[in-house]
Amino acid sequence: MQAFIAILLSVLSGFAFAEIVDDINLKTDANGEVDAVIKFTVPIQKIRYFPPRKSQYLVIYFNILDSVPRDQWQDYESHRAPPSDSVLGFTVTTRDLNTGPKIEVQFSSPVEFSLKAGKDSQSLYIHIKPDTQQKVPLPAASQPAPPQLGGKDGLPVFPAIELAEIDTAKTEPGEAPTLEEQIKKANYDAAVMMVKGRDAILSGEMFAAIEAFNNVLKLPPNKYSPDAQCWIGIAREKSGQQTKAKFEYESYLKLYPDGAEILWVKKRLAKLNAIQPAPPLAVAQPGAVSEPAKKLNTTEYGSLSMYYYHGASHTDTISTVGGVESPFSLTVTDQSSLISNLSATMRAYNEEYDNRLVFQDFFAANFLPGQQNTNRLNAAYWDVRNRNYNYSARIGRQSAMGGGVLGRFDGVTAGYGFLPDWRVNVVTGQLSEFVIGSKPVFYGASLDFGIKEQLGGSMYAINQTVGGINDRKAVGGYLRYFEQGKTAMSMVDYDTQFRKLNMLTLQGTLNSKSGTDYNFLLDRRRTPLLSIRSSVNGTAASVDTLLQNGWTIDDLLKLAKLRTAISNLGQFGVNKHINEKWLLGTDLMVSRTTGMSASGTLNPDGTTGLEGYVPAMPSTGNTWTISERVLGNDVVFSHDVSMCSVSYTKSNAMTSKTLLLNNHSFISELWTFDTTLRQDWQSDNIGGKQTVTSPMLKLGYRVKNNLTLEAEGGIELTKVTPAAMPASKISRKYYTLGFRWDF
Repeated sequence: MQAFIAILLSVLSGFAFAEIVDDINLKTDANGEVDAVIKFTVPIQKIRYFPPRKSQYLVIYFNILDSVPRDQWQDYESHRAPPSDSVLGFTVTTRDLNTGPKIEVQFSSPVEFSLKAGKDSQSLYIHIKPDTQQKVPLPAASQPAPPQLGGKDGLPVFPAIELAEIDTAKTEPGEAPTLEEQIKKANYDAAVMMVKGRDAILSGEMFAAIEAFNNVLKLPPNKYSPDAQCWIGIAREKSGQQTKAKFEYESYLKLYPDGAEILWVKKRLAKLNAIQPAPPLAVAQPGAVSEPAKKLNTTEYGSLSMYYYHGASHTDTISTVGGVESPFSLTVTDQSSLISNLSATMRAYNEEYDNRLVFQDFFAANFLPGQQNTNRLNAAYWDVRNRNYNYSARIGRQSAMGGGVLGRFDGVTAGYGFLPDWRVNVVTGQLSEFVIGSKPVFYGASLDFGIKEQLGGSMYAINQTVGGINDRKAVGGYLRYFEQGKTAMSMVDYDTQFRKLNMLTLQGTLNSKSGTDYNFLLDRRRTPLLSIRSSVNGTAASVDTLLQNGWTIDDLLKLAKLRTAISNLGQFGVNKHINEKWLLGTDLMVSRTTGMSASGTLNPDGTTGLEGYVPAMPSTGNTWTISERVLGNDVVFSHDVSMCSVSYTKSNAMTSKTLLLNNHSFISELWTFDTTLRQDWQSDNIGGKQTVTSPMLKLGYRVKNNLTLEAEGGIELTKVTPAAMPASKISRKYYTLGFRWDF
């Protein structure tokens, strides 16, 4: 814990950067099924995922409903899921590969799952179903011994789970199982839940352990019933439920007077009675607490990745000097850096509280001459949640989770659920993603409604200032409808200072029973979103400087409007599940960005006025893109995932075609192999052409369950033929070496 805080404090001076994934939470129910909640820092729209049901590898495609450039997040993020009793572990990694934003989910072993979007437009839910044939860790001779529990820590030795006794015999249809078969079935089911309970205690998930042992006790009497009765008492005691733990121990004495742990249970019960003697039989006094303060259980987990990136380019072209053409070649190292990502979480929880200390940092050591190192503190916050009174608070560097906040910030958010379906939230802080000039300061409030209903949403109001001047004053919110197989959501943001609509988005999905899924997106937004700071685009002067030189607030508002364009986007997609092995997808997208008239003052001598000068920008016109893709598994190797994508783009200025082939394979239990081939053809409206061929290979080796080594290499061949000019060829070779350690 002290080392964790030391690392946290040592890098608090770093500046933030836009990551896409904010956090991963796990929720386990009594059946051992898990909802993995992946929270994003920006609104997203789920497009498709593959494979559809069961795999060790899952890829999820989505739209980013925000103005985050792709080069600011692709291939850099990797997050580890917290420990769970039902999932051995998985990682979430962001990827792009020029096919649109996506994340890759890598499980430790094949699992059965389903996927749905969250109700807040900033989360995805992966529902992981228990598969006893796959997930129960059978202690075979060739496998490492299962985790040991008890024996050296004052606890009884956890029983050996004899899973080898599982009987696979099946009764004939219509034939009632024999008594022997019923006993074997009860022993098998109990063994499965005992393993879950053991793993839950080892990972600190005491409430999941209680549920697992309780499920054993619900079964017909079996060989593990006495052990489950003992260990449910231990789990309750570790979770702070001393009174309930005493009840479980007393039940053990009554039910199993000759049990193997009878002496240990008697000693433990006597110790608890000495610490907490039984109260006399009397009427409870008002305000009396039935149980002592609950002890907080703690667990720590995270991941560290370090990758070295190296790239070098070679250019061959024809140079003309004095009318004489001669060959010209240039070789340059364009990338040499060591990129590290650290993500660490400490969780403290009991029946009432679920608190977390979270730290995420990105560091790039740049080895090229004249280049600087980069440190980006992405998260450093303490999160407090109370289950009984339904309040929460988060303090520190964190991602915006709605409420009209535009980006990562340093500050405080707090919320209180005053009715089952209503919640009020407040937020205040300082945006951290600005490194030049004053950082905007803001405060706001929001109201969530219909939290547990099909129809719900949120409303917010926010005020943002820079140097004491109103920078942004807005109201907005979202309205969403969720039904099985049908979703719709609309988001709006209106700036009351500019009296203009900042953003309006409408998206929806429809999943038919025939296996065909539809999605659509309509998005209209200012780019960048309106703020008074947009008035100083194109000049080194600040807002304060302009005000001190006779400019009024109205003048700055008008100038900011002139320097803000409007982006429009429409997209429609269809995905057809042919069977469990194949998925076909089609996306049609049209986008258009309005032009901007010239603003500011440009003097005849080339100098500008104090407000600077921004030349006129023409409209992009309509850009049309149609994409077709085929995804399959078990195509080349067993359990692999393959994709073939072709796309065609047409605009006023250019035409392009792209072919992309990708395969992710499990060569063996410890080895993964990725191959990618991208081919681009592009031509502009004045006769210029460009072709790009880019093959890539990636190899991964899992040294241990929590340590993976990776190596990647590729080459990019580019041929550029400008109109009426000599052609040039560029070849770029690159490689990556590194590791990811989950702790």
